Amino acid sequence: MEVSKEKMDLIEKIRNYRGYREVQETLEFENKALTQENEELKQAFKDLKTEHINQEKLLKDVADLKKDRESLKKAIEDEKNKFNFLVTTPDSTSTVYGEIRNSLSKAKKEVLVCSPWITYLVEEFQGFQGRVDLKVVTNFRKEDIENKITDPDKLRVLRGLGAEVRYNNDVHAKILVIDSRVAIISSANLTKKGLRVNYEAGVKINDHNSVGMAKEFFKGIWDNSSPLTEDMIENLGDN
Repeated sequence: MEVSKEKMDLIEKIRNYRGYREVQETLEFENKALTQENEELKQAFKDLKTEHINQEKLLKDVADLKKDRESLKKAIEDEKNKFNFLVTTPDSTSTVYGEIRNSLSKAKKEVLVCSPWITYLVEEFQGFQGRVDLKVVTNFRKEDIENKITDPDKLRVLRGLGAEVRYNNDVHAKILVIDSRVAIISSANLTKKGLRVNYEAGVKINDHNSVGMAKEFFKGIWDNSSPLTEDMIENLGDN
């Protein structure tokens, strides 16, 4: 049986259509697979970026924690060093005197001294003249000079070193304030016994607020004290 040309063309068209559909379906499938793969890659990149950001944040948090830890350690050390207990005993090696000398050696601007009696501590103020503002408050009584617990010569030397000296016979406090930075408050007078022999106790203060309070206390004494002149030292000291 002979197939007409029209039928043969139709069969060929059907075959071509089927082939086209297969190709189209294959392309659609591959496109869909590629689209899904692309979405998965985009999500993976997004997750990786998020992970990287989280890692950077974690590293920053760790660095911040280290800084906080160092700051805390410093704060603890500073707190421990704000107040140091000082003692003097007949056989002690670390004394109130040692701390006073050490602190005075670092003075740069101002030293405030309050002591009822001064017979020992003078050389430590050498070099202050014209460089450090030195103010001294002490007692000044004839009986103290006679009993050798006030030494007029030491007061002359202090004045010669540029110290401004005042007296107040009601003073019993023993205070040194150095550069508004350190205060030493103790039971020790500035005498050899007080600084090297007796049983004495005190505290070295590095706390800013407490040092400020010590300075204000000294200022109150200073304002209520009278200038000690060379004539007064000569008249009372030589009698």
